[in-house]
Amino acid sequence: MTLTCCKLTSNYIRSVLPRYPLPAFPRPSSCSATACSITPAKFPKFMQSSFAVRANRMRFIDIGANLLDDMYDGRYNDKQYHPPDLTSVLHRAWAAGLHRLIITAGSLTEARKALALAKTDDRLFCTVGCHPTRCGEFEAHAEGPEAYLQELLAVLREGQAAGKVVAVGECGLDYDRLHFCDAETQKKYFEAQFRLARESGLPMFLHLRAAADDFLEIVQRHAADFPRGGVVHSFDGTTDEAKRILELPYLAIGLNGCSLKTEDNLAVVATLPLERIMIETDCPWCEIRPTHAGRKHLLPESLVSPSGAKDRKKHDPSCQVKSRNEPANIRLVLEVIAGVKGVTDLEAVAEQIYDNTAAMFFPEDLCQPDPRVG
Repeated sequence: MTLTCCKLTSNYIRSVLPRYPLPAFPRPSSCSATACSITPAKFPKFMQSSFAVRANRMRFIDIGANLLDDMYDGRYNDKQYHPPDLTSVLHRAWAAGLHRLIITAGSLTEARKALALAKTDDRLFCTVGCHPTRCGEFEAHAEGPEAYLQELLAVLREGQAAGKVVAVGECGLDYDRLHFCDAETQKKYFEAQFRLARESGLPMFLHLRAAADDFLEIVQRHAADFPRGGVVHSFDGTTDEAKRILELPYLAIGLNGCSLKTEDNLAVVATLPLERIMIETDCPWCEIRPTHAGRKHLLPESLVSPSGAKDRKKHDPSCQVKSRNEPANIRLVLEVIAGVKGVTDLEAVAEQIYDNTAAMFFPEDLCQPDPRVG
């Protein structure tokens, strides 16, 4: 779909990039029909051109960063190895072209912490919801499941009023880890969280593992509850599952290193329309490792250990920590996607994915001039 919103096609984009369509994710009422007109268009193929001249101008939104993880406090498996270094991690993220980071929350406690962290920087945002493997918390709550849901809603409303909560989630179904929470409990409280989307009007940050049939049945039944759509993050499913997800025009697919591990994963990515893709690091997890199939699509300079990464025992705050992913590595996900699709213009891919993401989570960005234009 083609979107014209205020001055979406800035002087910069008009001068150096072809026009690509954006998905027709429904916009909030603040982006009026006058400001935003949506018309059908056929998605064109990308031109094969060099990205080298403009590579340093790419911008990103990481839709899923687990910045609350103990690793950023220097703790690994309950053992302290180094001082907290999230400030340094974020400095590297901004230097790498991150314009927005969405902190993932997977429980009521995490939602409160994520909101507090998001309030510390204009570029940080967060989700509010309960991860499928932690849905037992609804029933374990001292005042019952409804009280847990209402407390989630209270955090969501506070964060939404502050402009910091941009999605409901992480919620969904995970049948790979039923030892943490059984399927019936997951389904019951996945459905309950659509109330959060309905009452807030926010899009959803969705989790799917080995549960496509139940997941899609529930999502389709609740489509009216989240009119701004959602993203199925960290997708590692089959081509058929991706096809069934994308048959629902209000859903996008989020990709990270865990989506790019195997040749089968890459074959799925090759089939995804670029205008339905968002990217994430899912840090500190889901790095692109030397054994992963996607590794072969990284550029030579990216094959060098990022930022001179050092072992956690030899921590240097100016360097990344080995085997601990962080938002600054989001470009690696982009490189693999572009390589799988045979596209050499990385900036064109980056700008398309940025706009896909902004259309769902930050539609106001599409009504602002490109900040890179002097």
